[in-house]
Amino acid sequence: MQSVSRLDPIIKEKAEALARRLLLIASTSGTGTADAYELCGLYSFEVVCKAGFAKEFSSTSVDDGAARLLKAMDSSALTLIFDQAAPFLSSWGLGSKLPGFVGDSYRNMDYWRDKSREMVDHFLMNSKVDDKFLLSPLSNNVDNFLGRKLTHDELVEEAMGYMFAGSGTTSSTLTYLLYSISRPENMHIQSRLRDEVSSIFSAATTSVEDISAVRKNPYINAVIKEVFRLYPTIISTLPRVLAEPMVIDKYALPAGTVVGMQNWIHHRDPTVFPDPHKFIPDRWLKSTEAMDLSLTPFSIGKRNCIGQNLAWRELYWAIVCIMQAGLETRVGSEMKDGDMHQEDRFNTAPRGRKLMLEVTRVAFKQAD
Repeated sequence: MQSVSRLDPIIKEKAEALARRLLLIASTSGTGTADAYELCGLYSFEVVCKAGFAKEFSSTSVDDGAARLLKAMDSSALTLIFDQAAPFLSSWGLGSKLPGFVGDSYRNMDYWRDKSREMVDHFLMNSKVDDKFLLSPLSNNVDNFLGRKLTHDELVEEAMGYMFAGSGTTSSTLTYLLYSISRPENMHIQSRLRDEVSSIFSAATTSVEDISAVRKNPYINAVIKEVFRLYPTIISTLPRVLAEPMVIDKYALPAGTVVGMQNWIHHRDPTVFPDPHKFIPDRWLKSTEAMDLSLTPFSIGKRNCIGQNLAWRELYWAIVCIMQAGLETRVGSEMKDGDMHQEDRFNTAPRGRKLMLEVTRVAFKQAD
């Protein structure tokens, strides 16, 4: 967490932009709502681009460049499926020449790769010696496995991996956090969250050092954990191969057996989480050992998510800046049943691909 704290000024800047965008778009739209799903995506995407390789997008508006690149990255995910079924589509360069959505997916992949190459070139020319960026160790140091520095193409692939892994999961969590606290039955949770933030900060301008108090706040952490539990961003089964025999209940599994874990299942185990389908942050204020061990949004063990500290930091700053801006959010009337059902695309997304929120201003009381 200490190394990620160096990115606080970048994350804070983008979180403040997120709060401004929510209010601006809602106040100027005909419906009085803003699409938080899109804006949360831009927030995480812009954070990882600037923190990763010094790419700056506009902080005052929904930048067309960032939005276009984000949509290209999202749409290109289908090429992973097509390449497995017909690998020659990529190796022979045929994919982008196909008509329809298949060709569109490959063209979006080409666009994403070209823009990533531009970002890496910009980074290498301007920021290579600055070790605060996530790409710096990869570009400056020798890879222990390869025994050499990464090539330019390999750096581009790493940059694309940072963009994909570092934006979608966090933005999905933040989207469902805003959805959860904006539902009519949970407005008291949003109010308490605002009170908790206001109890920490004594000035309208938040110092990056103040975020340490947010990290220690039990209720803010409880809200985030309950979102992790109820809406895990990875609901696919994560496979592992047993390196040695294991006995589970009455079953003896030999070495080499493929096993898997699924967050959706054990996060909703009623023997561990009473009323498992309800959003109840207070349950974490008196958590049990079983609850703590069962919460695995970042997986566990040696192969757990290396970006989890950055994810936590982004969530903390988003909550602080939205609450400190005095924003009150409510689920918009245009949202329909099923729009927020999680669709498994490895990283989950709302089925309706939107979260329309009514955004208004309320008083934010700073601490004395």
